[in-house]
Amino acid sequence: MFNRKISFVSSLLLLSATAGFAQANGSSQTVILQPGGSLKAKASSVNATTYQWIKDGTAITGATSAEYNILLPGIYTVISFNTEGCASDISAALIVSTGPTTILTADLIINKNSESRSVAINETFEYLIRVKNNGASNATMIKVQDILPEELNFEQLITPNLGFASYNQGSKTILWEIDKLNNGETTALKIKVKAIKAGIIRNTATVTALETDPDKNNNTAIDSKSIAGIIIPNVFTPNGDGLNDTFEIPGLELYEANELTIVNRWGGTVYDKKSYRNDWGATGLSEGTYYYLLKVKTAANKWEVYKGFLTILRSK
Repeated sequence: MFNRKISFVSSLLLLSATAGFAQANGSSQTVILQPGGSLKAKASSVNATTYQWIKDGTAITGATSAEYNILLPGIYTVISFNTEGCASDISAALIVSTGPTTILTADLIINKNSESRSVAINETFEYLIRVKNNGASNATMIKVQDILPEELNFEQLITPNLGFASYNQGSKTILWEIDKLNNGETTALKIKVKAIKAGIIRNTATVTALETDPDKNNNTAIDSKSIAGIIIPNVFTPNGDGLNDTFEIPGLELYEANELTIVNRWGGTVYDKKSYRNDWGATGLSEGTYYYLLKVKTAANKWEVYKGFLTILRSK
């Protein structure tokens, strides 16, 4: 027989430490295998040529070198063989146990808001999605999903400052993928859409990450947007031909009350009417561009404001 001993090197990430123990006293040693880490065990024997590593009393197939990389917990021993094929005594045990598992957590918070201004049918507006990592760990492999409702048509994605966003026309799904969001970091995405139906449009966005989220209640954001059932023209032709002779706003009759104000380019009010009935013909005004301000009262007893430019043409 011949003398031998076992030593080992443990490593975790970029750090390593070396430790060893002698077999002379036949004592075992316990080491900790960190989650995702490994231990390199090395058998050293005088005149040894081959080795057999054993885990939990069973020989490990193919483990016949002086070194063995341990990836799993268990009880490891080794036998050495010299050139004559004589075997050493079995080594003292190397007991490998796992350390406490560290669970990475990242509390992602998502918010989705539409523009605060009033929007009518066939008008384009923006949503703003914000995602914040509230800690404690960095968040990775983040996915934000937003399925547009039938009342909206997709127009454009504004390139986000982090990650990559794409739109699937078949499923009307926006997918925003972010590789990493550091603890405390916030990022945003703007989406342009067009309203094609009137009413209250509810739109939902969700966020997930690879890490465990301790508060899933803030992983979903819902925005409600009121789309007016009116279409405000930007041109009308009061020339007495019976066509488009008045400033007509389709859908205005659906509202409880309204107020219309027309202002010229010098800021003077040329028309002001409560309960407007689509009957203004721009009498006495010259051709040109004017500014309109329309207020409508909704069923929720709230006033919504629409404003823009209106061109009067009499030669058409």
